[in-house]
Amino acid sequence: MGLAFAIALKRSLPSAAVRVLEARALPSGAPSALDSRATALNLASRDILTSWGIWPQIEAVGAAIKAIHVSSRGRFGSAVMEASDVGEAALGYVVENHFVGAALLKLAADSGVVLQAPAGVTGVDVSGASPAILRGEEAPIVADLVVIADGADSSLCHHLGVNMVRRDVKQRAVAANVRFEGVSEGTAWERFTEHGPIALLPLPDDVSGSQRYNLIWSMHPDESRALEGADDAEFLQALQRAVGWRLGRLTDVGRRTAWDLSRISVREQVRAGIVIAGNAAHTLHPVAGQGFNLSLRDASRLAQTLAVTRGRGEDSLSLPALRQYESAVAKDQQETTRATDFLATLFRSRGVFLDLPRDAALVGLDLLVPLRRTIARRGTGKGMDLVHEGRH
Repeated sequence: MGLAFAIALKRSLPSAAVRVLEARALPSGAPSALDSRATALNLASRDILTSWGIWPQIEAVGAAIKAIHVSSRGRFGSAVMEASDVGEAALGYVVENHFVGAALLKLAADSGVVLQAPAGVTGVDVSGASPAILRGEEAPIVADLVVIADGADSSLCHHLGVNMVRRDVKQRAVAANVRFEGVSEGTAWERFTEHGPIALLPLPDDVSGSQRYNLIWSMHPDESRALEGADDAEFLQALQRAVGWRLGRLTDVGRRTAWDLSRISVREQVRAGIVIAGNAAHTLHPVAGQGFNLSLRDASRLAQTLAVTRGRGEDSLSLPALRQYESAVAKDQQETTRATDFLATLFRSRGVFLDLPRDAALVGLDLLVPLRRTIARRGTGKGMDLVHEGRH
């Protein structure tokens, strides 16, 4: 996520020297079709990447989400949201991470952003007039602005004594790519199960000619670890039971990764010379795939705030300017977090009678077109008062 913030900063401050310090060496080559990881990009992200001039190459390798089918295993409730509900050709797009990363890396290089990888960072010294990035035995780097984007439960935030709010959601997520027989029709599937929510995001069909999906399956940690240790046949059998046969027969699963889910947010996202960004500032449940999209909107708003303050002749990197940015992102972050938490709670099975209102709500969502359109539009990220900075 730090790369996106670096690009946004460089676009707002073209004469600034912008450097990205990446902890690990960048991977080379492309993963296999079943071992890649993917990100769901909503329409607001599409618009930002369009303003950056890189959307065409990203769209060319992605899969459009033309509909979202929401259902409950063994229950009567279901709903379908379609792109026509928001007057668009798609509700969003699913793109493998290595393609998004390659496009951002090229844009960063073309824009003059310097990338160092691997580059160990041990802390940030804020005792001087400007923050200094500490790098162990290497000389510190003094900067006018440091953007901290080292992921959830940020070690740099701990180093600075930033107060974090953490809530364990008592779930663990399993991610993998899977294949079904047949050809994808561009539908994303959200499935309630007694174990937890399942999201299946369509990927471009590969050379095998089969449907390929990116799977995110959240469940109790004990159940997750049992599946993590299962062989491919056992895993596919369990997943087939959970998702049913609407998509056909599961045939393959790729490399699986898993992680414990928790909700983390920081009490302050800016200090003098410091911006805390991405998952370091806020982590979301993956049920709605909103984490990357929210962070990309944050990056766009930072660029917008810097451009406005610079246009007024003010110091665009001053603490008052950074506080304007913090205020500008607050509403979007709060609403996105509440919506994601609500979905995560809704997706949790609580028993037959407590689940009845949820099932009825799904039926109502399918029948009440205005409500369905409102929810679909909120998921696209559109209408969040974004003003994309002009191209440089």
